[in-house]
Formats: sequence, structure tokens, C-alpha cells
Amino acid sequence: MSLEEQVKDQICSRSYSEMEAANLDTFCPSWDDKTILLVDDQIDVLITIKTMLQTCGYAVDAFNDPLLALDHFRKHSHDYRIVISDMILPTMSGLEFIKNIRTVNPEIVTFIITALDNIKDVSTDLLYDSIVFQLEGIIHKPILLDDLCRSVGKRK
Repeated sequence: MSLEEQVKDQICSRSYSEMEAANLDTFCPSWDDKTILLVDDQIDVLITIKTMLQTCGYAVDAFNDPLLALDHFRKHSHDYRIVISDMILPTMSGLEFIKNIRTVNPEIVTFIITALDNIKDVSTDLLYDSIVFQLEGIIHKPILLDDLCRSVGKRK
């Protein structure tokens, strides 16, 4: 398998013009069970976290573009049980991404990933854009496999 094929196997990233021309269902496989939607703009981190979640036994669709992920979620929200997003993304913040996800499915389980030390001790009830967000968890970088499996497993 070429490096390009390996990367395509690990993440779902295309421009909107490519996305409109492509059938995402063949690019991003679906599983019979509910899947985790993972978003992080850093490809190396994205691949690492996806692999960790798969090690925990989860099916994962990973995106490095929040706009593409949001568009995909709008079309396939019924396929997902959990959404995990990095806090800092291009084009929108992780909280803005979660806010948009919640307009499609208010019941979706959500986590934010962050390396920011100043939110380690805050509640998972966050105020953003005049809306109180109830996050199921905040995952702190660096991420340990056992901690990730335990955090996500509680909300399954």
C-alpha cells in the first residue's frame, strides 16, 4: 500500500469541490455499530488518537477539516454516537464545532481535546456564545491510552 493510500485510510480530508464530486461513503467507511467522529487539524495527532481509539475497540471516522467533518455529520449524524474535537481548529473553534454538531443532534455525546492548562479544573459545563455546553468530558494532551479508553468508555 502506498503512503498516500495509507494516509487516506487513516483520515478523511478533501476540499469541498473534491467532496462534492466524491462519494464520501466509499472514502470514509461506515460500520454497523455507532462510530466516533474525531476532528483534529494536526494529521499526526489525528492518526495517533484514531489508532488509540481503535485499540480501545471503537470504529472511528477522522477528519482534519472541521467544515468537512460538519458537512459529513449533517448527512450521516445517525451513524455516530460520540464526537471528539480538538479545542483549537482552523476556521472555527472546537466549541463552535460542537455547537454546530448539537444543532443537528442535541443528544450526541461530545468531548473536547485540549493541551490548554487553564481548563483542566473547570466544569464540563462551558459557556460559549451565550450557550451553556454540557460536555461529557475534556481530554487533556498528552493523551494516555488508558485514560482515553476509560473516559470515552464511560459515555458509550
